[in-house]
Amino acid sequence: MKQSKFFVTGMLFLVLLVMLTSCSTLSGLFAGLFKKKVDSTIVFDASSLRNVVRISDDGISKGWLSVSKDGQKLLYCEQPTEFDPVAVSKNKSSRIMYLRNTSVFAKTPLVESFTYGPAWYENGTNFVYVLLNQDGSTQLVKSSVSGGGRIFITRNAIGQGDNNPSVREDIIACDTYINNQRQIVTLRDNGTEITVLGPGSQPSWHPVENKLVFVKEDGIWEMDTETTQQTQLYAVSDKDRRDGIWCGAPSYTGDGKHIVFVKTVKVESSLWRHLFAMDIEGNNLTELTGGNTDIWAPVAGPGNQIFFISNAGEGKTEIWSALVTLE
Repeated sequence: MKQSKFFVTGMLFLVLLVMLTSCSTLSGLFAGLFKKKVDSTIVFDASSLRNVVRISDDGISKGWLSVSKDGQKLLYCEQPTEFDPVAVSKNKSSRIMYLRNTSVFAKTPLVESFTYGPAWYENGTNFVYVLLNQDGSTQLVKSSVSGGGRIFITRNAIGQGDNNPSVREDIIACDTYINNQRQIVTLRDNGTEITVLGPGSQPSWHPVENKLVFVKEDGIWEMDTETTQQTQLYAVSDKDRRDGIWCGAPSYTGDGKHIVFVKTVKVESSLWRHLFAMDIEGNNLTELTGGNTDIWAPVAGPGNQIFFISNAGEGKTEIWSALVTLE
């Protein structure tokens, strides 16, 4: 019995280690695992980013941020216990939280099991997430903020370490390891029509078109899901990749005209995660934040609204909101 429990704990820790070391999970990593001594405020381009406001102030590590289509509600994950194999084995290292009002930090725990990657449906009531089972397997699950229980979308894991779901209508896009490579997959929310679209990670749906923006080769790409044609929007050179430069967590703005994402930048010989934006053609790249501050999990609400997680403020990892002004 002890041997079996040790095996389960080890398997869960191994799965998480794979996830944490994969570039495909950069949008969902707990910011608290990477605490640094940072400035007390966010350094930002005032011509492009304004009304920068901190929403939360509890100091708990956060990740996997998702905003409802109307921009009024947030889902995210928090890490309520120390990140170690024992906490993992008890399914207490990641739980989904809910903010009913993005302007007031009054959180409600929704799912207490080891869960991650929440993503809203367009109705702002239902959401999908990833459940990590005690044997190390994963399942996509559909639930509701009104207490609608659990609907298991997949009986078995699609691959290894299913992650980063994004929903539009009844189609879910996510990424997973298949044949030792991170792949983008789509499926209906009843678990049917599973389709492997190709290598990549962190897919995010266009608000109205059948397109995905995603990460491949540490750069930003776009895919037409009807033809599977791919377009490279922003490339990271081999030299920059060797120096630790990468992009992550891309998403379209609410009007579909721009893409926001995180990119590592060297500041005073250290790498920091800054917030960037560009148009959908990959032009007019704008660095929205700067300085010795990290940004995680940026997500765009309606219009020019944006939410993100940052360690600005003595290393505390909190949720922020801002308005983006872009050409």
